[in-house]
Amino acid sequence: MTKDVKYADKDFLYKQKAIFEVLQHVHQHEVHTQLWEDSKLYKVDEHFNDYTNVTAVKEFWMYYEYGMLPFDEIFTIFSEVHRKQFISLFNFFYYAKDWDTFYKSMVWARFHINEGMFVYALTSAVLHRKDLVGIVLPAPYEIYPFYYFNSEVIQIAQQYKMQGFYGMKKYGDMYTVTIPSNYTGWYKHTNPEQKLSYFMEDIGLNSYYYYFNLDYPFWLGGKEYGLYKDRRGEFYFYFYQQFLARYYLERLSNDMGIIPEFSWSEPIKTGYYPDLRYYNGVYFPARDNYYYVNTEYNYYYIQMIEMYEKRIMDAIDMGFFYTYDGQRIDLTKPESIEYLGNLFQSNPDSYNTRMFGYMELYAKMLLSASPEHFETYKVIPGVLEQFETAMRDPLFYQLYKRFVKYYWQFKNYLPSYTYDEIFYPGVKIQNVEVDKLVTYFDKFESDITNAVDVEVYDEKMPMSEMKKFGKIAHYQGEDFVIKASQYRLNHLPFTIKLDVMSDKATKAYVKVFLGPKYDSYGNLYTINENRENFFELESWLVDLKVGINKLVHTSTDFSYYVKDRTTYYELYKYVMMALKGEYKFPLDMSEAHCGFPSRLMLPKGKKGGMPYQLFFYVTPYLAPKVEQFSTYDYAMSCGVGSGARYMTGYPFGYPLDRKINEMYWYTPNMMYYDVMIFHKTDTEINAVY
Repeated sequence: MTKDVKYADKDFLYKQKAIFEVLQHVHQHEVHTQLWEDSKLYKVDEHFNDYTNVTAVKEFWMYYEYGMLPFDEIFTIFSEVHRKQFISLFNFFYYAKDWDTFYKSMVWARFHINEGMFVYALTSAVLHRKDLVGIVLPAPYEIYPFYYFNSEVIQIAQQYKMQGFYGMKKYGDMYTVTIPSNYTGWYKHTNPEQKLSYFMEDIGLNSYYYYFNLDYPFWLGGKEYGLYKDRRGEFYFYFYQQFLARYYLERLSNDMGIIPEFSWSEPIKTGYYPDLRYYNGVYFPARDNYYYVNTEYNYYYIQMIEMYEKRIMDAIDMGFFYTYDGQRIDLTKPESIEYLGNLFQSNPDSYNTRMFGYMELYAKMLLSASPEHFETYKVIPGVLEQFETAMRDPLFYQLYKRFVKYYWQFKNYLPSYTYDEIFYPGVKIQNVEVDKLVTYFDKFESDITNAVDVEVYDEKMPMSEMKKFGKIAHYQGEDFVIKASQYRLNHLPFTIKLDVMSDKATKAYVKVFLGPKYDSYGNLYTINENRENFFELESWLVDLKVGINKLVHTSTDFSYYVKDRTTYYELYKYVMMALKGEYKFPLDMSEAHCGFPSRLMLPKGKKGGMPYQLFFYVTPYLAPKVEQFSTYDYAMSCGVGSGARYMTGYPFGYPLDRKINEMYWYTPNMMYYDVMIFHKTDTEINAVY
């Protein structure tokens, strides 16, 4: 059955075009002539009544008149000074009464506010304003290539521009150059952890993490912005637990053991050389192997972190904690995970600013090895202090392993699920078939033209509509696009087939987890110790009929994942064509931002095959509580199905989220299934498949 596809109208297209234009070459102030002119016409202090929260906008104006982060300085949300200014800017966008006010606010800020702060605030506002649902944002690695591609690639791109694209060939109506891009571990190998740089530095994975922290920002309250129904605290923990599980599967493919741990009082073994530089030329700080964080400059912050950690451990062990205003919070019930997750996030709804502080922020600041700064705005954040880059650092996973331990500490106090809680009467998985699982590396091209400055639009030169945009950068009247080419992990499509017997017609929920079979030493995992290592591969709703149900599910239809992003240039071209009536711009969420990269669905495996196991579980469908239904809006904003895991009333990770009582664990509605994952070269893939 073909689904009905909706297409953008003129009003939507003009909004989309404006968003594309304003995010282009943000460090240049007169590339877009019309935007520049529009920005000069708007007087913010004469339009306070055009916002739904006048007080918030006046506060922003006070910040601006007093002096905000200057142009070309490095922005980080982890700086308290930066964060306060940023939140006021976000409110300036968020509270605009209508599109006209939003547009004027946006183009004004584009030429008056620090570039990094502007991009982060605008992106946040677009994701949270209800009237902008469906607007496509360019991939973050194309808006700000500096955070995703090594400095060598950026340097070559800038040299091509400065040297006039000598020797570049013209394809169609433009000049195109493609620069090979490697990962940090392939260029500067500093420790064994960088064997996984192809995973940690994957631009899709880092974009996913960036957007997660914009969809559920720690600085954004829930009730006022519609986030209070989204099981936010519970999802926080499950999100990181799943990241760690997926990362561990990749470690096993590379003959690496469990994720290492660290101590605040001992040298930190794992260093990291990011090989990234900011737009202003400053390099991201590097951390040496055996980095000693416990210095006299850090004693206070380490003491605070250890105090926060002890308070959280004590709260879990005692089963309660008190807020600073005397409210007792119960931590003995399963739903109390929501409170615990909010403690870690330190968001405005978390009851905890005094008692539990900003442990996550302090930890990232210390582990980033960023230099001490003596001026408010002269900061050099490390990779852990930018959401775009945090996952590149091996220490990211070690830090969150430390935090997720408290999640498991909480879960281990809960009773195991009873037989009746995991058994599905009348339903049995009779057979499972899975196609051969094959991974490989293939080339992926990203548009990094934003890494170079471009010439100001000149009406004397013959300019196409695309040139006037500025994104199709031009040199002496000729269009050009610069791309970076990377080898990224991918996999062949595969199909899962399940034969499920049911003695009744019923709506059911099928869950599939992927986990290890053996540890790094070849020892067989026990079921209980292994439950923390399973990655939730897919979940979907089915209508079971009486008798045998032959369920067929193909990886291309899995609901948690997003495809590779369309390039900035192509997206803008489609919008321009649609405005001329030459193309229908679909509103199908094909550029969904908040799903896991489909490329990374499977770990790399090995050439001769590596054993893993799938865990299949069929359970009755349990509808979410009505007060949790804002998750539906979140799910739908990411594309049909991508929020499927939020659409039941079960705890995240069920039934693997609690200790397993093996006496009655094996029920007919579950099955473990051994699989092998094979890794092939792209040549082998092209020759055989």
